[in-house]
Amino acid sequence: MMSWARLKADDEDPLQPVTSDETVSVGGTVTLTCRVPESDNSSLQWSNTAQQTLYFGEKRALRDNRIQLHRSTPTELSITIADVQLSDEGEYTCSIFTMPVRTARATVTVLGVPGKPQISGFENAVPEGGKVTLTCTSTGSKPPATLRWYRGDQELEGRPAVVESVPEDSTYNVSSELVLEVSRSDDNALITCAVDHASLSPGDKRSEQPLRVLYSPSVQIQPESDLPREGEKFHLQCLGNSNPEPTSYIWEKKDGELPPLAKADGAYLRFEMLNKSDNGVYLCQAENIIGNSQGEYTLLVQDPMDPDSLDTTSPSFGSSTSPSFLLSTSSSYPSPSSSSSPPDMFSGSGSDAGYSSFSPSDLASASTPDSSPSPTPSVADAPTSTTTLSNALLFPDLPFSPDSSSLTPPLPDRLLREHRSLPPLLRLPPYSLSFRPAEWSLHFHRFGRSNHHFVPPLDPTAMSNSSGVDHAVIGGVVAVIVFILLCLLIVLGRYLIRHKGTYLTHEAKGSDDAPDADTAIINAEGGHSGAEDKKEYFI
Repeated sequence: MMSWARLKADDEDPLQPVTSDETVSVGGTVTLTCRVPESDNSSLQWSNTAQQTLYFGEKRALRDNRIQLHRSTPTELSITIADVQLSDEGEYTCSIFTMPVRTARATVTVLGVPGKPQISGFENAVPEGGKVTLTCTSTGSKPPATLRWYRGDQELEGRPAVVESVPEDSTYNVSSELVLEVSRSDDNALITCAVDHASLSPGDKRSEQPLRVLYSPSVQIQPESDLPREGEKFHLQCLGNSNPEPTSYIWEKKDGELPPLAKADGAYLRFEMLNKSDNGVYLCQAENIIGNSQGEYTLLVQDPMDPDSLDTTSPSFGSSTSPSFLLSTSSSYPSPSSSSSPPDMFSGSGSDAGYSSFSPSDLASASTPDSSPSPTPSVADAPTSTTTLSNALLFPDLPFSPDSSSLTPPLPDRLLREHRSLPPLLRLPPYSLSFRPAEWSLHFHRFGRSNHHFVPPLDPTAMSNSSGVDHAVIGGVVAVIVFILLCLLIVLGRYLIRHKGTYLTHEAKGSDDAPDADTAIINAEGGHSGAEDKKEYFI
């Protein structure tokens, strides 16, 4: 590593060689360069500190594989020395063989790289308030290194460093001491010794030593909950921050004994069932080998939870992404005048913020034909009659009777736009829908991420119309089935009638005029024999 250079030249002599001083760390590589402004074809030569020729022009003179030729021209000769050792330090000579011979010298400075620092003097934990002396030592530096102390990122002031030279290799050993008075905040703190030297980058070589400090407990009592209530289970935990950990815990109640239902369990004080008589100040004493300490906690038992005070009938709303919203009105709605225009006042509490707030009073005021103020009725006074939602509002393109819209309250413009923007398959059928004004609800169906559409709920009348259509279809199917069954019965009857008849056998001959069975048999036999007497002849 080159740290500084010094040029040596004779400005008046163009054949005078020029060199530079070099600085390198042990184990590094140094390059020595010799130049002349002009050349007269004379050769350049490098010699070491012992005046041994290293290179004469391009020819190697000394068999040392660490020394190699870097460049050779008529005006320049450069060589490199690898794996530099402390013994390579000294003056090197560049010569040019002219008449007379001209020379120039280059000084090579070798830096001894300090070893990793070693921290000693700390073996066992130190009690709080005690003093600890740490010693940091680094060897092999040249020139002597500087040692610095740190606690975390904070630099500490140590005693002056002690430098010892090593004659054998011309290096130095450096040591430094640090005296600290420790506190509990120093427990597990890292003390660092870093070496500062020209051969090193900042922080290259450093050592760390964690401190262990013994200190008495610092007690804090932590309750199970901030609002202990009568009749509940409860416990107090005694937290003793110390080194080493507390070996024993003692629970007490100030100005009295512990309650019968309170049980001390090491660092815990458990209450099976709280009572107002448990109120008071509780003390916990933690102890270790260094000392002991005490903490306190004031227990104040609250009244038990009254279940009747919980309003379980109030509507609850889900998360901000809930797609359902409730819109309620609280008064009857007369027929609006043709000139009135309902404001846009539908809203929800979901993730979309495109709707303003809506209240029953806003809807009531929007539906009143005159502009005179009127008191807003409560939801409990809402009429129970059914209001019909006119087809003229939701289906403006369909023909309706003149009085079809006189029975319904006006709907806000945004409601109408939302319904009309629905796909045809999602729109309401073109028959009248009715629902109670006090029980309107907004139903939003998500398409993608943020589009919400309003679909009014179907009323009983609409559902009855739908069920009537279903009954008609079912009746038609049953009639067809009955007709098919009748046709099958008719075909089967005609088939049976065609194959019905009377068949006479020989055993039945003579039975018509016979008074009894025997006579019938005799007659049948006689008739049979008589038939045999009949003969026909053909001529």
